[in-house]
Parts: sequence; structure tokens; C-alpha cells
Amino acid sequence: MSKKPVISNAKQALNQMKLEVANELGISSSNIDGSNDTSYKNGRIGGNLGGIMSRRLVEIGEEQLLREYNKKNK
Repeated sequence: MSKKPVISNAKQALNQMKLEVANELGISSSNIDGSNDTSYKNGRIGGNLGGIMSRRLVEIGEEQLLREYNKKNK
């Protein structure tokens, strides 16, 4: 699987999210190379980093879908 974002402009936002999740897990940002490593690789450092990022991205997607659905059905 490619580590490039589907939307190229999202890379900075995804890197910021990676650092925020790592901070919440108590993982030092010096252990994370936000520009090159995948969340899966970084997840091996902190255990759950990649999984938590994936869950949050799904939540964000679900919220956006729900907003769009509600707009169409008003």
C-alpha cells in the first residue's frame, strides 16, 4: 500500500495528526519521522499509533458523510 495521501495537500495535516496522537500516547516526537515513516511503522514504536490514527480518520469520514447526508435529506 502506498504511503502517499490520496489528496496530496493532506500530507501536512496527516503528519500533524500523527504527532498529536503520539503525544497523547506519550511517544516522543523525536522518535517519529513525520515526513517519511508510515503510521504503521511508527505504531511499532508506540504500539497503537497507526490503529488510533486509522480509527480517527474513519470517525472523521463518518461525520462528514453524516453531515452530507443530513444536508441532502432536509
